Amino acid sequence: MKRIFAAIGLCSLVVSASGQIDLGAAGEYAVVSTGEKLRLNSGPNIGDFLVGQGVQASFSGGGDGQILGTLFFDSTVTGTSTFDQLEVAPTTLLVSTDLTLQAHDDANAASLFAESLSPTQTLGALSGDVTINGNGGLNVINIEGLHNATVMINGTANDIFVFNVAGDFSTNRRFILNGGVGASNLLFNLLATDGNIFQTSGGNELYGTFLATRGGDFNFSNLNLTGALINTAGEVGIVSGSSVSFAGFDGEECIADIDNDGDVDHIDILEFLEWFISGDPAADLNGDGALDYLDVKVLILALIDGC
Repeated sequence: MKRIFAAIGLCSLVVSASGQIDLGAAGEYAVVSTGEKLRLNSGPNIGDFLVGQGVQASFSGGGDGQILGTLFFDSTVTGTSTFDQLEVAPTTLLVSTDLTLQAHDDANAASLFAESLSPTQTLGALSGDVTINGNGGLNVINIEGLHNATVMINGTANDIFVFNVAGDFSTNRRFILNGGVGASNLLFNLLATDGNIFQTSGGNELYGTFLATRGGDFNFSNLNLTGALINTAGEVGIVSGSSVSFAGFDGEECIADIDNDGDVDHIDILEFLEWFISGDPAADLNGDGALDYLDVKVLILALIDGC
């Protein structure tokens, strides 16, 4: 025990937490379109849009089409004359191609990193009624696809769910989030390369950030999404009664909340010490396979930084 507290007293080395997924500049917008085309005629869409890198814009009236935020676009976008054809003309701002390229590159890097993570669960194609339970931290779930599945996701505010989706995602059903899980806890990394890789029809109620960087299109009817859409290689069609309300993905675990109750306090320290003293692998906070002072440093720095 004395050695543990001595290690705490000597804590000075910065150790980065594993499992953090950072969308960078791409994570600041309700919609990022840096692929081929952005079609929009419905809404309301709550949050900012970022469009660039040669995207063709095709906006039209009807369907309560509006952006309750700012439409940021760069000089390479074509079809800008259609912006004013929305039911409610958006507030627009011309930005540099450096910004749109940064968001594009950040999204691509995040997708590659998410795909590289070791899965905690591997499932087939989801359909019917599906329940997914979190582990209190980073959940990496590889699935073949999703077809009209009602998905219940149980966990805590500290659970992060990363779904690597090999095939297409097509649904007219809803997500149900329990136990503190919110839209900001969910990332769907869509890995298919062509066709309609994400499509919806009436009845859906979805949460999370949907990220596509390999190709393939988003084609929606009556999309009801709280989260974000990012497509750097294909088309995005927010049409036919679809709407997006922005909730950005937060891919950072709260390592210091050992008991996963949403608070960081003395109970977390005591539980960690119990793990550490008993040799429980759960105390290996830096993931190097050993229990030593480096794990104590990770905990103390997380406590200092807060969650």
